[in-house]
Amino acid sequence: MACIVKQKVGNNTYLYESTSYRNSEGKPRNKRCLIGKINRE
Repeated sequence: MACIVKQKVGNNTYLYESTSYRNSEGKPRNKRCLIGKINRE
């Protein structure tokens, strides 16, 4: 399942696409792919 995550780093805010999955041990994990930076304007 994929969702969009907003994360603030310092003075900037970034958007990531987060994909959830289970590893070989059956534990939940996430992969994030950077979409881009949000402008303050």
